[in-house]
Amino acid sequence: MSSTNRRFVVAYILLVGLPLAGLAGVLKTGRHLAAPISIDGTWKVEASATHPVNPCDLAIASLLSSNLIVSQSGRSLELTLGAGSKSSGQLDGTNLSASFAPAACPDDQPVTLMASIDAKSDPKTLTATLSCASCSPLEFHAVRQPKAQSGGGH
Repeated sequence: MSSTNRRFVVAYILLVGLPLAGLAGVLKTGRHLAAPISIDGTWKVEASATHPVNPCDLAIASLLSSNLIVSQSGRSLELTLGAGSKSSGQLDGTNLSASFAPAACPDDQPVTLMASIDAKSDPKTLTATLSCASCSPLEFHAVRQPKAQSGGGH
């Protein structure tokens, strides 16, 4: 075998064989990974009937005045609740956690959102609690709304 042919074979192995071996290793390693459940979209909030006792309770209750909007990238979430109150959160399996800037809680305490998602229901539902250190926890449910169909079909 000439030296030119030998160099060609070595270059072929380095430029084709090693990347293919690396790709096979990555695919084998990642085959057990699972994507997190999808919860992005608009959720219709159905607040439990409660009677707020103090200004802090009123502030938390005011967050539930409109839909919960969730934007998702993997386990990371961006949530909008109430009149533009935004937060980032995390999804761990079917549990969601987020912290909103204080609405009217004493000492600028954050409002914490803890939720559990029922991914098996159709549509998906979540049961959640909003609270801060000085407020009474406020429980609510939300139902994921169907995504709007993009137009075009006549």
